[in-house]
Amino acid sequence: MVTETGKLLHYSRLLEFESKYRVKTQAQPVLKQLQASINKRIARFNIKESLLSFFPFITTLRKYRLKEDLPNDVIAGFTAGIMMIPQGMAFAALSTLPPIVGLYISFFASLTYFWFGTGRQLSWGCVAVLSLMIAGVLDKYDNKVNEGKILNSLDAAARPSFLFNFTNTSEFSNQNMSLPENITEGSSMSEKDLRRIEVASGVTLIAGLLLIFMSMIGLSRITNLMSNSLITGFTVGISFHVATSQLKGILGIKIPRHTGIMSIVYTWIGVLRNVPNTNIATLLTSVISIAILYLVKTCVNERFRHRLRVPIPIELLVIIVGTLIAKFVNFHKDFKVDVVKEIPIGLPPPKIPDLELATDYIGDGLVIIIIAYAQTLAMAKTMGLKHNYVINANQEMFASGACAVVCGIFSGYICGASVSRSVVQDGAGGRTQVASLFAAGLVLLVIMVLAPFFYHLPMCILSSIILVNLLSMFQKILEIPKEWRKSRYDCAVWVCACVATIILNADFGLLAGILFSLFLVALRGMLTPIIETGQIHASAGNVELRSVNRYSDIAPLKDVRIFKIKTPLYFVNADIFTSKIFSKTGINPIKMKRQSQTYIVKNNDSGKLDQAIALDVANTEHLLEKNPLPCLKVLILHTAEVSFIDLMGVQALQFVITELSLVGIEVLITDVPESILPMLKSTGFLDKNSDRLYLSVDAALASTITQLNSRTDVLSSGDSVL
Repeated sequence: MVTETGKLLHYSRLLEFESKYRVKTQAQPVLKQLQASINKRIARFNIKESLLSFFPFITTLRKYRLKEDLPNDVIAGFTAGIMMIPQGMAFAALSTLPPIVGLYISFFASLTYFWFGTGRQLSWGCVAVLSLMIAGVLDKYDNKVNEGKILNSLDAAARPSFLFNFTNTSEFSNQNMSLPENITEGSSMSEKDLRRIEVASGVTLIAGLLLIFMSMIGLSRITNLMSNSLITGFTVGISFHVATSQLKGILGIKIPRHTGIMSIVYTWIGVLRNVPNTNIATLLTSVISIAILYLVKTCVNERFRHRLRVPIPIELLVIIVGTLIAKFVNFHKDFKVDVVKEIPIGLPPPKIPDLELATDYIGDGLVIIIIAYAQTLAMAKTMGLKHNYVINANQEMFASGACAVVCGIFSGYICGASVSRSVVQDGAGGRTQVASLFAAGLVLLVIMVLAPFFYHLPMCILSSIILVNLLSMFQKILEIPKEWRKSRYDCAVWVCACVATIILNADFGLLAGILFSLFLVALRGMLTPIIETGQIHASAGNVELRSVNRYSDIAPLKDVRIFKIKTPLYFVNADIFTSKIFSKTGINPIKMKRQSQTYIVKNNDSGKLDQAIALDVANTEHLLEKNPLPCLKVLILHTAEVSFIDLMGVQALQFVITELSLVGIEVLITDVPESILPMLKSTGFLDKNSDRLYLSVDAALASTITQLNSRTDVLSSGDSVL
């Protein structure tokens, strides 16, 4: 549109908007920026708020309603504590450590989380997945010890006999290491068990300190790399390993532990080969225990959960009854059934474990504790949404690290929030973290008084408890079709994480799941970087941009097409972006260049070769005659959904602008997000293309209509457009 004075109207261009409204800041040295940031944090620091954030239980106790909350917390705490006792012993056995370690973890983790945790219904303690991963760390340690023994024996055989008196071939040359003192005196634990406890405690202590450090620098978002689908698939995959590891306990057979890739296959082969050696008494005890546990949990606790204030503690009842029967029938001596044997009384004294034993497994410990934190945070957020309170992700990371540090000092290993116990604690009416104190108190009673009574507890009953608790995880496999209908990408991540974990083991399976998730993110950006859109006038003053292929009533635009960039524009999809632009517009300037060169060479018109290569529209008559352009004069790129852009993305944008401009098509860019402006400015793109950048599609269309109308007026007057 032209005014009466003959001047074109100016529309809202991006550069004009930025120069008028953007706050101008001067670049400061790094030291000044750092000083300003520190001063800002100091100014905002509040001792009271920091104290309440660091110790969430203070806020809980200040708002605690004694008459309403305490009875519910007492019932919920004792209910969770009753479940902790058998599960703690069973999961500790799963980690290949003595069962008493599970009780230590249940007590100290619950107590520590009360002080630092923000999840009011979470029940902390041993978790099957984490226990199995700790077992993997201890397997690596055992292999290292065995290799050291072999090397020492070989060296001893090669030494002269007069040197034997000066050589000690004890466990991995640890002759100068004192036995750990973190187990009470009088314990029947072997030196090997004590050393393995110290390895697990050392890994836990270091991992906990690292997690605390990560929370202090705000790295709680690290779990964003692990989606809920990935965590669920990984957990189900680990459940297969947990179930497989319990088969030898169920059957009462002896097979070596396998680790690494395809370990689950080798374990099954070993189990099948040793089926003829099954201990019948052990198998019958396992079958009866599994049947009772499953029937009560499914047919009673689950079916009547709305009527039962407290679920039947069937796990504890099975342990008590099984222990009494095993004692009076003399299962261990007469039927060769493995039992727990002597359990030390009392709490272990605090002791810093020998960290040198754990230095080779720090990476494993970090992976385990991040998984523990991710699972805990997911459960805490679920409970927070249900009961309408806020979860602090950084504080939860700190609480997870603190629990690990305390458990590492008191002969435990990495723990987390149990999904099953948290659900039960919530269902029993748990209101606050105070329930954890009552659960810890019940576990303490067992540790200080009742532990010796579990001497005759058959190990196969603990294996049965583990298997029954895994049924809910295996049932998630039935949800795959539903997940596929919801989201194919998320379902693919679920299946990949599960299968990779089963085949490759826990650490490599988790890594494979994360890499596959990142690959899918990149793939989605590669498949659909742009879509062609049109305007739908939904109501007066309301215009929506929607895909022309999926929506009707698209307002037609003559000689103008609008493309929306749907993904970040970066090195992964930069080339695909340019090729999609050319294919959707039906114009490929590169191909047209080659055809033009070929045409001119064939006609021996070398004088026009340089002009044809430049593709100046005024000098490409031959090209346009043989390749008529589509009815397109203006291409608008809508960039509101471009969350970030890199150097290759900027180059791709400039390439599209340059190539299409050479064939007479003007490219305009609208709705540039603030987040990518610094990159566009530093590369010179803003200054070079200032006339092409508009605040909105409407502004670009208004400018386009004005320019097209002015060109029409000029043509009607007989002047050339170009």
